[in-house]
Amino acid sequence: MVRRSVAVVIPTYNEAENIGRVLESTFETFSSSKIDGWVIVVDDNSPDGTADIAGSLKERHDKIIVIKRPKKLGLGSAYRDGITLALEKLNVEYVAEMDADGSHPPERLPFMLDFLIKSGADCVVASRYVEGGGWGWESSIRTLVSRGANLLARLATGIKLKDMTSGYRLYRADALNRIKLDRLDPGYVFQVQIIYELVKKGFRVVEYPFVFMPRLGGKSKLGKAEFWRFFKWCIKTLMVRLFRTDMGINVITK
Repeated sequence: MVRRSVAVVIPTYNEAENIGRVLESTFETFSSSKIDGWVIVVDDNSPDGTADIAGSLKERHDKIIVIKRPKKLGLGSAYRDGITLALEKLNVEYVAEMDADGSHPPERLPFMLDFLIKSGADCVVASRYVEGGGWGWESSIRTLVSRGANLLARLATGIKLKDMTSGYRLYRADALNRIKLDRLDPGYVFQVQIIYELVKKGFRVVEYPFVFMPRLGGKSKLGKAEFWRFFKWCIKTLMVRLFRTDMGINVITK
C-alpha cells in the first residue's frame, strides 16, 4: 500500500471541549489508514485554552503544529495560514480542511482520499447534498440557510457543485500551489472563492457524500456579518460573470 502524506488544517476558536477528541480521532484514522498525516491547528487566541490543549497532545503526536494568532482574524485567513504552512514547510501531497467541533468525521478522510486519487481530480468536497450525504440531525433553519447559501454560490460562480460551502474537503497540494491565497477573502466566503479559482484554472473538483454530524459541544462561530459578506461577494461575482463566458463543471459523485 502506498503511504500518502496529508496535512489537515483545523481552525479553532473556543473549542477546548472538542479539540482533544477530534485530534485523537484524526490520528487514529491516520494510523489505521497508513496515512503519513500532520494536523495544523490555527487558533485565534481562544480564551478557553484551546491552543494549550492542542499543544499538550504533541507529547503523544509529534506531528501536531499549533499556530497561535493574536485575535479572531477570520475563517478564511486561518485556512490560508494553515495551508501556506503545509505547502511551504511540510512537503505533503494533499491538504485537507476540517472543523474542530466533530461535525466532520475524520474516519471519512481516507475514503475521500481514495476517491480523489481514483477520479483523477484535484479537489474532493465532502458533500451533504449528493446521494448518500445528509444531516445527522434535524435542523430546518440551519439546513435552509445552508441550501440558500449554496444556491447563491452556484448562481454567482456558475459552478454546478451541490455543496460549495462544505468545510470538509481535500486538495492536491500541486493545485493549491497555483492559487494566490493571499488574494482571497479572510472570511467564510473563502470556501467558495478557492473552489472558484481552482475551476477557473482548469482543475477538477468532485463531491463525495458524507453526513454532517452535530457539534460535540460549544456553539457555532459564524455570525450575521459573515453571511452578509458572503452575500455581497456572491452578488458582485454574479454581476461580473454575467458579462463573461459562462463556466461550468462536470461534477462526479460517488
